[in-house]
Amino acid sequence: MDDTFDLSADAMLEDTEDLQIASAVAAHLHALRHWRKRARGSRVHRRPRYVGSVPGRRPNKRRNFRSGLRAILRDHYGLDGEPPDYNEGDCERRFRVPRSVFLRIYNAVKDRPLFAQRINATGRLQAHPLQKVVASFRVIAYEEAPDRTDEYVRLSASTIAMSVRELMRFFVDEFGPSYLRPPTPEELQRILTRNAERRMPGCMGSLDCSHWEWRNCPTALAGMYQNRHGKRSVVMETVCDKNFWIRHLFVGCPGSHNDLNVMHVSPLYLSVTNGEWPPRTFSYTADGTTRTLLYFLVDGIYPRFAFFVSLSPDPTTEVDVTFYRLQRKDVERPYAVLTARFHGSLHPAQYSTVEQMVTVTKAVAILHNKVTEKRRDGYVSRTRMAAGGQAAGGGGAAVLGGMHGAAGGNTAGGNGGAAAPGGDGSAGGDLVAGGGVGGVAGAGAAGGQCGINNVSSITSVLRPTVAKQ
Repeated sequence: MDDTFDLSADAMLEDTEDLQIASAVAAHLHALRHWRKRARGSRVHRRPRYVGSVPGRRPNKRRNFRSGLRAILRDHYGLDGEPPDYNEGDCERRFRVPRSVFLRIYNAVKDRPLFAQRINATGRLQAHPLQKVVASFRVIAYEEAPDRTDEYVRLSASTIAMSVRELMRFFVDEFGPSYLRPPTPEELQRILTRNAERRMPGCMGSLDCSHWEWRNCPTALAGMYQNRHGKRSVVMETVCDKNFWIRHLFVGCPGSHNDLNVMHVSPLYLSVTNGEWPPRTFSYTADGTTRTLLYFLVDGIYPRFAFFVSLSPDPTTEVDVTFYRLQRKDVERPYAVLTARFHGSLHPAQYSTVEQMVTVTKAVAILHNKVTEKRRDGYVSRTRMAAGGQAAGGGGAAVLGGMHGAAGGNTAGGNGGAAAPGGDGSAGGDLVAGGGVGGVAGAGAAGGQCGINNVSSITSVLRPTVAKQ
């Protein structure tokens, strides 16, 4: 080949070196096709493709979906005109939610694609939506293995596992915007009024962080999620009010963070620093100073922010000890109740991704808020406060006046009009030292005091740790 750029057929045939290379490549490709064909044939021979019900295959279990549905109806809703075997209390103990809440969730989810009742190829009805919802609640409440509920609801482990995952996503998508959101101005006003009755004006709730152990943490992420105890965990940041409603939930921060630096990545901190929350239209008076920046009760380890009020490092006086006990009770209650009510949040997490842990935590918080919405009117603190207000003469508006120093002679929580006969303690006084309402018991003590005489004595402890706003 004289011309190096001659690409004609004759020139290429004269180049024997290229012809040998092309022949070798063709032979190699032919050999690869041959061996691939043999390998494919051997795999098909060892594991035949799915061809439906054929002789030799393991038959499906006869689960009898109808008997599982009848068992649920007989136990909790009555069947054939007979009353249910278990009453309201038993139903709430089984599913960790009242029956009305359970029925509301069932009616909302029963038409979802996975939960809707279907008909198989033989024309038979498949599992009822009630069976899948009951099985999902048993797993959420007791952290049962999916196949353990099979004997009762007559469903396979795979169906129950898929139902649990779908129900968790449904909670977050459907109820998350309503039950995991900041309070409205009307709700915030009620929260402030209630905390003012407890001699904590300007308090929006209690904030605390907790570590949830992550048992199935991947090895590649072990260093990032290792906490100070040497275990893998995920941080949960929670804000709840006195009514025990979870107002804020932030989950997913690696366990290597502590309470000091987790705040800098929290959406709550970012919203406060950007001026989005809380609204500055509310004001309160403490120590004779009017402030417009509301605050959260926190532990002493948190950063010294203006919207945080921490407890005294070494409580010595009666007021400091009282404030310490009230603050710790509000902060620690959410995690104790969540772990006692839903065992799935008690055990170390067995999920493979952080996204699954976030979904489960939000779903459990939503369930908790739904239960709180149903039962908060019967809480002991509310009934005692209402009884104390009636015994004191219904001084609801005067409480705010006493909070601002208008009625300095009355006890904390009493009516702002007149003190009870015989002393400073009103019949509706809030026994701050005991964390509850004193009621009528302390009203007749001559010259005695039911609680704190002056609002400034308790609000002096409620000091923002940075410059006053």
